Amino acid sequence: MERWIWLSSIPHIGPVTQKKLLGAFGNPERVYHASPSELKEIGISPRAREAIAAARSLEKSKRILDLVQQKEIWLLPRDDPLYPSYAKDVAESPVLLYVKGQIKPCLPSVGIVGSRSCSNHARRAAEELSARLSSMSIPIISGLAKGIDHAAHTACLANSGHPIAFIATGVDECYPKEHRSLYEAVINEGVVISQYPPGTVPAPKQFIQRNALISAWSSHVVILEANVKSGAMTTAHFARKHAKKVFVFISNDARFRQGTNCLINQGIRPYHSFESIEKEILPIL
Repeated sequence: MERWIWLSSIPHIGPVTQKKLLGAFGNPERVYHASPSELKEIGISPRAREAIAAARSLEKSKRILDLVQQKEIWLLPRDDPLYPSYAKDVAESPVLLYVKGQIKPCLPSVGIVGSRSCSNHARRAAEELSARLSSMSIPIISGLAKGIDHAAHTACLANSGHPIAFIATGVDECYPKEHRSLYEAVINEGVVISQYPPGTVPAPKQFIQRNALISAWSSHVVILEANVKSGAMTTAHFARKHAKKVFVFISNDARFRQGTNCLINQGIRPYHSFESIEKEILPIL
């Protein structure tokens, strides 16, 4: 697994180039041994070729692998059958994920995201939606953040559901720290997933990538309140890009009216209650 870790952590080499390299060479071992001329031949940019050449050492990968083993973290490479086929080819999906808990990939699966400072109306809607879906054994995907994410996964756990949480830190880190009990419950009953190695601390662009993975693993995405510039809006953007079925909660809270109207104007369907999504879900079960 050292070379999977190596490939996934080369600076300036993102998921698209990672997958291009695997497509050309077949496995990380052959990528590791590829010559500069071979890399140039398949269209790898000069900057990326330089990054690969500068990262030939496996010392970093060995240190990460030691941490993974010490902290009982599972590695999910792209060629593992548990890596969902509907997620692995999404442009933003990396070739390696770090996992704590148990993966049960299945469709449908619903991403529920929204504002950290949500209204009580939206919180109750998230709880109701998550409870109904969990009673149907449909996984609930979210980001372990405050507000809507917390409500969705708490209701999922209360109804014996399968929570899937994507985070923007290493899976050995709980962020925010006050969600420690929820984080541990999700690991016990579902799974926490990150593309970042253990010890990784939060950074703004990592939350954007986290939001992309929430969309990638979801068949449907429900946005329950979002400001125009927010993580939930970013998730909605990725969901449209990934051709997911997206819904937006019609909030009575004036703070979120501009965000709601923006999404409605983009053609995203309104979410009023569970019945708004039920007819989309049932044919897939």
